[in-house]
Amino acid sequence: MTLRDRVAGTALGALLLAGMVWASKAPMTTNRSPDATLRLAWSARPERIEKCRQQSDEELAKLPAHMRQPVACEGTTAEYRLQVRHEGALVTERVVHGGGLRRDRRLYVFEEIRVPAGEATVDVRFDRVDASAPGQAAGEQAGATSAPRGEVPPHLSLVQRIRFSSREVVLVTYDSDRKELAAVQRPPRATR
Repeated sequence: MTLRDRVAGTALGALLLAGMVWASKAPMTTNRSPDATLRLAWSARPERIEKCRQQSDEELAKLPAHMRQPVACEGTTAEYRLQVRHEGALVTERVVHGGGLRRDRRLYVFEEIRVPAGEATVDVRFDRVDASAPGQAAGEQAGATSAPRGEVPPHLSLVQRIRFSSREVVLVTYDSDRKELAAVQRPPRATR
């Protein structure tokens, strides 16, 4: 390798490094729209729904001794309807279910909705589709109203007046400790 090749290689490396430094500091606008974004993002365990029945003596006799249980239960997980309204107008509606082939894994919600800047009332509802179905959730006592620990309750709602700034993202998420939906927004910047 000659001296000229070394100088050319060093110059090329310095030029590429200077280009990367400039590119990392260059201003970049990712959202050219003046609208804001309402982002719904959370995950939770869907409620387990079991339908139980008393087995007859004939059914129990057909089973091996170690499998004889007087009550037989079949279970599935709940599906939920997500509805979002902005100033009373329905902007999105869909059914959400748990992941996996049997839909028994965690459910995930991720929606981004563009909304005009300004103050508006947002209404987010997350309701179990089969809330009136017979049967009880696993671990739920007769007459109990709350979902077992870790599972999303049958009904969630958030109705809140929010000031949307241009190009701002307002997050609506599920607080599993309080078992409710919550809006998270960056505090307004102090003006000088």
